[in-house]
Amino acid sequence: MTEFGPSETPAAGEEDLSTTAHRVRLPHDRASDLWTENSPSPLLVESMERWTKALLEDDGYRPIGQTRVLVRARIIAKQAGVLCGSHVVNHLIRTRLPEVQMSWHKREGEQFNVDDTLLILDGAALEILSVERVIINLLGRMSGIATETERWVNRLNGLRVACTRKTAWGILDKWAVHIGGGLTHRLRKSDAWMIKENDQTVLKMDLGESKKEAMKKWISTTDLNNHGAFTVIEVDTISMANVVANAWCNRMMETEENRTLVIMLDNMGPAKTKEAVLDIRSHGYDKWICTEASGNVRFEDLDDWMTAGVDVLSTSSMNMGVRSIDISMLVDESGVRTLPSED
Repeated sequence: MTEFGPSETPAAGEEDLSTTAHRVRLPHDRASDLWTENSPSPLLVESMERWTKALLEDDGYRPIGQTRVLVRARIIAKQAGVLCGSHVVNHLIRTRLPEVQMSWHKREGEQFNVDDTLLILDGAALEILSVERVIINLLGRMSGIATETERWVNRLNGLRVACTRKTAWGILDKWAVHIGGGLTHRLRKSDAWMIKENDQTVLKMDLGESKKEAMKKWISTTDLNNHGAFTVIEVDTISMANVVANAWCNRMMETEENRTLVIMLDNMGPAKTKEAVLDIRSHGYDKWICTEASGNVRFEDLDDWMTAGVDVLSTSSMNMGVRSIDISMLVDESGVRTLPSED
């Protein structure tokens, strides 16, 4: 993870828009749950297996076994991008085609150019061709997400950006966002306790209180030990942001707990988000509050978001509706050979 240095103290009269992200590790960075001891974690491997199994079955894949005709096939990039999906392909080949040899020419997260060879496969022709489309789809989609994420990260010049749980391929999408330099946010619902609009409506009806009073009561009584890695509360007004921040900080001071709350400023736009952030900071709430801006965060508006002072942006634009990188497989004629007959 990129580590931020200490923020400079602003001169008198300047707005202090240094962020909580300069001082603490953002809880949105869950990549360590996906990579352990220099290899994919059990959580990531389980996701790899679910998706490769589903894609192979949808494509009508059936095990073929060894055949007499052997080939050498190259996976070639037709566009420039950032490679992602090599570990998923490794899992597919090792579990389904263990006799096929792999030679990667690019590493996970490495940039590639048009006509670069990404991977060479060597083995039984029918086995390799039976998984051609699935391999290309995996690498194309995941590399497309990593490439688009890198575009956002480079444009933001240090402001962190996370994906959301609006994903098509779940944890694999989040891994691709991580490879592109973005943050995964929570990996699954149990990873963090998120109180969004619908949850707040249910709390309001259950407690018979206004939404603000319901949230204050919930914050003061909830068992934080059941909240997973972190807690997120969604707000859509500056006044609600202040109510939530005040209630949380009061609890931290009274109980001497030390947990950071993420306040998700939803669909507030850069101007109102900036006002909310300054308000939170002016009360000293930022000691325990991390601010996240979400909803209608667009690439073309990033200049405005970069001056809002928020700790992190979250968007599904890095992984939803992103075009796959154009990748193809070509069999080398010089690599085609036939095993001698057993007769």
